[in-house]
Amino acid sequence: MVNKVIAILLLFLLNIPLFSKWSFVVYYQVNKSYIAKELCINRNKPQLHCDGKCFLAKKLKAAEEKEQKATSEKLEKMPEIVLFFDDNHVDLSGLGSFEELPQLHSFSYLEPSYGSPLLGIFQPPKI
Repeated sequence: MVNKVIAILLLFLLNIPLFSKWSFVVYYQVNKSYIAKELCINRNKPQLHCDGKCFLAKKLKAAEEKEQKATSEKLEKMPEIVLFFDDNHVDLSGLGSFEELPQLHSFSYLEPSYGSPLLGIFQPPKI
């Protein structure tokens, strides 16, 4: 039972950033009349029927800009990790050509011989 409560609590805490925009929408819905009368830019123009939607749009835009700024700051601080190496950008001019490199080992493929003396002693079973 305790593990379930802890799991639900952790899931809720992980999703708090997702609820930040929804909190503005809930605040707007709860305080719609106050926002329309006091905080709305168009409160003197009731024919527009803004009803504080401009205030909500401004708050949502500010929250999104804050989130983008935080994301960009995190990306700037993040170290660059090179996962793939591009051979086109490597300067190999100081190494010379590959033909000039000394040959260190010579490998050749030898065909295995099947005339082993053990074949006379160990033979596979006949079916």
